[in-house]
This record gives sequence, C-alpha cells and structure tokens, in this order.
Amino acid sequence: MTPSGRRGALKYMGAIVLLPALAPAGPVGATGRIVIPARQFILRRELERGLAGGSSLIVTREWKGQFEAGPSGTRVTGEQIASTVAAPDHLEPIAAIERERRDAGPFPALLDSAGRLIGSRTQQAEGKAAAVRTAIAILEQAGKSAKDLRQAKQFLSRLAESAGAFISAVPADLFFPVVGEAHDVRTLELPGGMVGEVSVWLASRSGAGGLLDLFERRITTRIGEDSRLSRETWRLRLA
Repeated sequence: MTPSGRRGALKYMGAIVLLPALAPAGPVGATGRIVIPARQFILRRELERGLAGGSSLIVTREWKGQFEAGPSGTRVTGEQIASTVAAPDHLEPIAAIERERRDAGPFPALLDSAGRLIGSRTQQAEGKAAAVRTAIAILEQAGKSAKDLRQAKQFLSRLAESAGAFISAVPADLFFPVVGEAHDVRTLELPGGMVGEVSVWLASRSGAGGLLDLFERRITTRIGEDSRLSRETWRLRLA
C-alpha cells in the first residue's frame, strides 16, 4: 500500500467514529411521546471485540441510575455496580485490569424533550438504513487498499479496530430509541484472489413510554477465512 493510499484509508476509517447509530430525534413510544420513569433503573452493556483466531474479549458492565427532570432538560445520573470480563488465557492480565476499572458509561447525561442526548458527538442521519449504508461505504473503501495476503490480514485488523471505535460511541437515542432495524452486507474486491466482506447490523426496541428495552449493533469484517465481530448490546430495566 502506498503512503498516500494508507493515509486515505485511515482517514475514511477514522470517520466511522462520527457515524450515527440511529435515526434523528422524533416521536417515540406507542403514544408518540416519551414518559420519564420516576423509579431507578439498571443499565446493562455487553461489549464484544473479535480477536485473531476466532476468540473474543467480552466486557459486561451494569450501572444503577435515575432520571431527574430539570429546567434545561432531563438529567440522567448513574454509577457502575458490576463488571465482568471474559477473555482468552493469554489476555488475562489485561482482563484483570479491565475488571477493576470503573467506567462512567453514558453518565451524567442530559436529554432533550425527545429523549436524545444533548451535545452527543453522534451526528444525525435519516435513519438506521442511512447509518448502515454510510458505515458500509467507509469500510468498503478502506478495504480496497489491501494488496496481498499479508496486507489483507493487517487491514482486517484495522477494519476491526475501526468497527470497534464505531461500536463504542454511545448512541444519541440510547435511553429512548427510535425502534427498528437495518442490515447490509458488502463484498470487498481484493487482489490476489482474496475475498473480503463487511456486514453491518443495527436494531433497537423500546418498552413502555418509549424507554430502552434493547439496543444492539454488530459489525462483522471478514477476509478469507479470518472473521472478526464487534458487537454491543444495551439493555435497561427498572429497579
């Protein structure tokens, strides 16, 4: 890969961090409006990162939080109450550190009248389908720069890292999601007879008052027989 090609690929891959996860603000819930619960809640996040050789690192955290109405919006506060890490044996030192690390998660946060995070770095789009198409296009363009088997495998690692960055960004409508799902798959044309593929899937479901029930997003990158999965799942239940 030429230096200019590498810089261009990294530019496109870096841009995926700014991709939207869900649709722009709008009415949610069966009644067309959100209902802020008075009870505390438990927010659970499971994050999976695919590793070479088919293994994975899975980090699960839980936070206990509450909503507080205010003059400038609804404030959401919370603190971590649980953390578990599953990892291959050779990554146990890293897993041990991760278990002890306290993560603030999406807290504190401020929500607007539609339940979206105010000041979120996640940009708006016209919906999940648009978010999926944009993610696919960026990863597809980045993947075309691999020139041989060795570079293709290196590029797969970079694609997986970029996908992980996208997965890590908190969706703007996490607490009151716009429901639905979207999925797309693209084949990467690589030199030397290699076949690459990128799959992006987004889905969300809400409960009473539009409150989060389930939010999940997955990005699978594959070159030849080597496949990596980046997956994130959010769930919320009232305490």
